[in-house]
Amino acid sequence: MKPDLPSVQLSKLEELVNSNHSYTMSRNKNSIELHFTPDFPEAIPHKPNGEEVEHVMYGTLIAHEVFFFRFVTRSSFGETSTDLHGHDDPVMLWLSFL
Repeated sequence: MKPDLPSVQLSKLEELVNSNHSYTMSRNKNSIELHFTPDFPEAIPHKPNGEEVEHVMYGTLIAHEVFFFRFVTRSSFGETSTDLHGHDDPVMLWLSFL
């Protein structure tokens, strides 16, 4: 049974990571970590204290689909974490564009 969490096919996620240097992904068996550091010009004015912001999405691989259960943001302001709920969690709506 698949969990009710935001998800994307692993192949689509790999395409994104391979075509966009702002993303990196690590995999340890069925555990997935997707890291994103915005570096496009529009993001520069939004960087706290002019320093990088890193977003980390934690997921589990089930039958070639990655289900994300946590979204973490790290910046000079510290770290915030959001547990995701429901396949249409607004934090992860961007997955529908992959």
